[in-house]
Amino acid sequence: MDGIEDMVNRLVQTYHSISDKQKTMFGSSTQEALGKCPKCGGDVEKGKFGAYCKNKCGMNVSRAMGAALNDSQIKSMLEGKKTLVKGLKGKKGSYDAYLIPEGTTDYSYIKDGKEIKGFQYKVKLEFPKRKK
Repeated sequence: MDGIEDMVNRLVQTYHSISDKQKTMFGSSTQEALGKCPKCGGDVEKGKFGAYCKNKCGMNVSRAMGAALNDSQIKSMLEGKKTLVKGLKGKKGSYDAYLIPEGTTDYSYIKDGKEIKGFQYKVKLEFPKRKK
């Protein structure tokens, strides 16, 4: 164990920082931004648990009206475009609708005794025309 501890200490002292070139040695760590956050203007990137604002402002960009958004829907919403989202859930079952972003609004809820706060899209709904 002493040998392992000595080796780790030497490695930490020798490699306490790495260059930007070394950081990308095993794949790029920088992702292409999906767009700009509607709350703070920061870059929105895709992470392990969905899209997020790099400025960590609390804006939820991965979901709208409880529905998970895919990358193209996120990009469209971030550009302020109306976006078709299928399978939204309502009191009378599921439905499809266009979501039109109209800014942001705050939200909060209690989970496991803790209050969760953040920001989400404020949207207007537009329903697709039915074919006769």
